[in-house]
Amino acid sequence: MSLGMLFSFGAALIWATTSLMVKANAGRVDTLSFNAFRVVVAGIFFLALAPFFGGVGLIVGMGLPTFLAISASVVLGFCVGDTVYFWSMTKIGASRTMPISGVFPVFTWLLAVPILGEAITIPAVIGTALVIVALFLLAHERPAEIAESNDMLITPPEDGTPPGGITLRTRYLAIGAALLAAFMWALATTLLRLAIQFQEATTLYETLQQSVMLGALRMGVATVVLVPMATLARSRKVWNVYRGPKLPGLVALSIYSTGIGSLVFVMGVALAGAARAALVNAASPLIGVAFSWLFLREPMTRRIWVGTGLALAGVWLVLS
Repeated sequence: MSLGMLFSFGAALIWATTSLMVKANAGRVDTLSFNAFRVVVAGIFFLALAPFFGGVGLIVGMGLPTFLAISASVVLGFCVGDTVYFWSMTKIGASRTMPISGVFPVFTWLLAVPILGEAITIPAVIGTALVIVALFLLAHERPAEIAESNDMLITPPEDGTPPGGITLRTRYLAIGAALLAAFMWALATTLLRLAIQFQEATTLYETLQQSVMLGALRMGVATVVLVPMATLARSRKVWNVYRGPKLPGLVALSIYSTGIGSLVFVMGVALAGAARAALVNAASPLIGVAFSWLFLREPMTRRIWVGTGLALAGVWLVLS
């Protein structure tokens, strides 16, 4: 396995386990505010790393094309994609949202044809058909227990009240949200690769420098967009939950998922390319399905397992 593929798999593992932590931890936290909170923490993480990898001078000296590509990537990936993904997961469960949103490498391939000039192949056409079948299986799966959370669960309610059920309309909206997240991630990954091409690194250290620089810029742009958005949409009171004994755990989760996870993913994209990094990242749904079954005790059926397997097989054919 190449170093770039190894970094990409590391990102897949981090994000799969992060999704389960978000689903299983403690206290109710609003989806939009948590998305904003984690990018602020990750931004501080990258700024702390910057002095050891060239300082903020690298960010200041960045060209306009790189800045525009990164900014668009962040708005689409972090601000739109991650927000609707978290919302979907709290409605239909991690074991269903992960496989559906995990088809984002197929969207990446579809975007790479017109933008990056990649060729259409017979395996890619077959793979796309498999993914469509997988989506049908996963979208029509009815869980044995449909009482999913209607809020962003970082912890169960302190009074022990079980979350209420969801309507059929909400269920299909959540499925659509998972697909929207997948498409937003594909756009973000493609734009990230374009930004990297504008300032191609030649050594591993330069790649690490570049990844830290891009990470700091990405989190900065995401902070500027998400913090005002969360404050206006939810009022200033939404930030009251980010204090007290739960704060260290939320900070650690943000550094792990958004700080370290983003760093290793950018390294993977830089060293392995957007398409191959997206392919390896498709392992995240399979890891998530297995972990949600083992640790969260989410109900699993043959339809979910078959759908997940078909999705991964289709993604592999598309990007092989």
